[in-house]
Amino acid sequence: PLVEAPQIAGATIPVLLENLKLPEYRSRYRTRKELAGRAATDVLSALRKWAKNLDAESTKYEQYLLEALWVTQGLNRVEKKWLKQLLNAQDYKVRTAAVRVLRYSGHQVEEQADWLLECAADANGRVRLEAVVAASWLESGASRAVLERAEKEDVDDWMEPVYSVLRERLYEAPPMAEELLVASIDPGQLVYEREGSCITCHQENGRGLSASGFPPLANSDWVSGNKERLIKLTLKGLHGPIKVNGRTYPGQVPMMAFEGLLSDEEVAAVLSYVRRNFGNNAVEVTAAEVEKVRAEIADRKGFYSPGELLIEHPN
Repeated sequence: PLVEAPQIAGATIPVLLENLKLPEYRSRYRTRKELAGRAATDVLSALRKWAKNLDAESTKYEQYLLEALWVTQGLNRVEKKWLKQLLNAQDYKVRTAAVRVLRYSGHQVEEQADWLLECAADANGRVRLEAVVAASWLESGASRAVLERAEKEDVDDWMEPVYSVLRERLYEAPPMAEELLVASIDPGQLVYEREGSCITCHQENGRGLSASGFPPLANSDWVSGNKERLIKLTLKGLHGPIKVNGRTYPGQVPMMAFEGLLSDEEVAAVLSYVRRNFGNNAVEVTAAEVEKVRAEIADRKGFYSPGELLIEHPN
């Protein structure tokens, strides 16, 4: 029989949580995406009750708790208690998945380096491999400790290429080369080129992706024009038709809001970077200016529309 399509869009939170038990991966994936768009406090409250009522004796218990952990990760509110528990799960696949969550959660888990060191001693090679990959994100001292611990266990032909990359970075690169390289890069460029940040849509050259509806930053009045307008759309995001360099873009895919992702200093740095590059030549944005605008629009909910911003800041 065909699989019955689960209720996802518009479903209640209890229904969505039960969807996490479905055998079809894509159904669970879409469910987690739906939950990530709901109010975090509502989801977390219901999720904790749901997890508490799981049968700890069930063969599916660790899998279901892992689904719950992934939901908290999607809300950027990783549940440390569940993460620590699953790092010690009986199923090595669950332990491996938990290590990957730990890899991306260093901003929330202060014990990240210590926990990765423990994972580097895991009995299963796949868990150790994931720990070594995660360690590549740490500062050199912590990375070295994880790698050296992992190398005390067996390293097979699948693992060696990954280990060797970190080994080369830690032991064979010229001293301070990485630090000197980073220090020489514009801090705004570092923000711009982060994965999932500005470069994803607007591209390395700032020309955007016209076929996908992503407008350019190059030679753009939206970039070099009113600073307050630019700060507002960066903090709150942008949605709706926009005209850039004589071309109208439908704006069906919204520009994400960076309000909760970047500090005042980071917003000022990246906006100053784009105002100095890609054919733009405008004065820099300061952290104080960002702080002021952030406070003024703190209570605003949702994206700005280009039309709304042009009314507030026509120039």
